[in-house]
Amino acid sequence: MKKLFLTLLLGMFVYATGFAQTQDLNTALKFIKAGNTLREVKQYDQSEEYLNKALNIVRNKDKYWEAAAYENLGFLYRDQDNTLEAGRNFQKAIDIYRSLKMSMSEKALTQLMAGMKETEEFFAGIDIGSKGVKLSIIGVSISAKKGLTYNLKKSMSINTEPSALSATAIRETAAAVRDLIDTATVKNGVIADRLFVVMSSGLKQAMDKAPGKDVELSNAIRDAIKNPSLKLDLISAEDEAKYGALAMIVPELHMSSSIMDIGGGNVKGGYLLSRSKFEAVNFPYGTKAFGKIVKTKYPDADIKGYIAGVDAEIAPVREEMAIEMNRKTGLKNRKNVYLLGGIAFVMNTLLHPERAAIIGRPQEVSLEDVKKFRQMAVTNYEELITPDLGKIADPITKQIAEEDVKLITTKLYNNQDIIAGATILETVMKEYARDGVQKRFYFIKGGDVAWISGYIFKLISDDYLVKKEL
Repeated sequence: MKKLFLTLLLGMFVYATGFAQTQDLNTALKFIKAGNTLREVKQYDQSEEYLNKALNIVRNKDKYWEAAAYENLGFLYRDQDNTLEAGRNFQKAIDIYRSLKMSMSEKALTQLMAGMKETEEFFAGIDIGSKGVKLSIIGVSISAKKGLTYNLKKSMSINTEPSALSATAIRETAAAVRDLIDTATVKNGVIADRLFVVMSSGLKQAMDKAPGKDVELSNAIRDAIKNPSLKLDLISAEDEAKYGALAMIVPELHMSSSIMDIGGGNVKGGYLLSRSKFEAVNFPYGTKAFGKIVKTKYPDADIKGYIAGVDAEIAPVREEMAIEMNRKTGLKNRKNVYLLGGIAFVMNTLLHPERAAIIGRPQEVSLEDVKKFRQMAVTNYEELITPDLGKIADPITKQIAEEDVKLITTKLYNNQDIIAGATILETVMKEYARDGVQKRFYFIKGGDVAWISGYIFKLISDDYLVKKEL
């Protein structure tokens, strides 16, 4: 009987101890959350108080959360430009992450500490889309004042029509990936573990209709670069749009803006609800995809017949977009709309060649621009693709404009493509403008690589940005 009593007593003690530890941990997590919120609103003294309370609870009891407390104290001191104290706390977190064999967290904080000296490191992303293969090289720096920032150092593309999924398209796409990897690593010094190869949602849309082609393409790429273990990520349309929004829209405009990307294979977009949450829309009617629908239904049509086909086939597309966009309140109620995609680039280049040298900065676009663009594509295509560059005084801008026009007319889109894309773009903008608040539309040159930039940015920041939701 005495033995049974002791056993029961011991069990109750273990239970009570475990319960108390759980309660203590929950309290510590609440303190970390409160500390982070107070830091965000610049209540630094109170933030320090709560983070130290959390640290006192978890120190020598839960190593992971002890590291997290030190890490968040590091961010607090960094925000106050106290780099010495920030570095001291970051180093304590690094030591614990190393002991826990959490190499990604250790590496991320180590890079952050190096970045406090405003050093820049290079990352590269290769995006295999429906139309071609794009390379983005990103310079990433972390400073005490600005935190984590990035700059697009280089972008280039090779058009291989991956979505055709023919033997030729697969072979040329694999060769393009090989060449762009060589450009990033050999010619620009990006090390291998900072290079990412990603298949976009537009390509996935095509591969879903051709079983087995995804494996064929992946194997061809690995063979071409002689790396059988290469990781090829496949990104959803939602994530593609979210990464684009993170890269293109400055944080202070996140809650008043949305994004829409008219790509070759699909139209995807939406708006940020927070840094990690995104409300998305996706339609399988990109420039090339919609044009293919028309050509399939009207295979023998001349250009007039094709235009009539576009006008007929846009009706169900418009209806589908109207229903879905009406369901997303942010698309109706947010005043800023950022446009991405090849067709937006084509319109900006052909109607406003004087803007050719403006890269990475928003340029306002009107619905009248889009209507003019479509009308010229239908009635006066030759005039559209030969804009008057003689009026451009700056020789550098003029040269860039000449190169952009040549790229469009020789490699990107033909007359039918531009008619299809312009029709989709006009439909999107009209649905945005149908009701809700008055919209302002913007195009950013270089936005075609925005989502891959955002993807890289997110990968390298996730391990050490403050967790705002515990």
